[in-house]
Amino acid sequence: KFQSHRSRDYTNPYLPVNHTAMDGSMQPALGADGKKVESQSNVLLGLIENMQYAVTVDVLHTVFSAYGTVQKIAIFEKNGSTQALIQYSDIPTAAMAKEALEGHCIYDGGYCKLRL
Repeated sequence: KFQSHRSRDYTNPYLPVNHTAMDGSMQPALGADGKKVESQSNVLLGLIENMQYAVTVDVLHTVFSAYGTVQKIAIFEKNGSTQALIQYSDIPTAAMAKEALEGHCIYDGGYCKLRL
């Protein structure tokens, strides 16, 4: 068992310390404003809030393909909420879709709101 920047047992000096976790090399990057800079990916993780209507792979494909070629979509349940992974062919397309669709409601009336 190792200690890291997330957990450390100060009462047991015999537990080894994972120095790579403490030297900052594994720490999230911070921008000039001090906020965490998210690493960019061609895969988006979306949470679907206020889900009053069914959201299928086809529905998500219709919404997300408006911003570029969608390679894969997976919908799953986690922690009592519906989530989806949407894979684009490249990072700039995924970033553009993320910015455009954050907070977007799939259905009128505020239903099935996307959190990316």
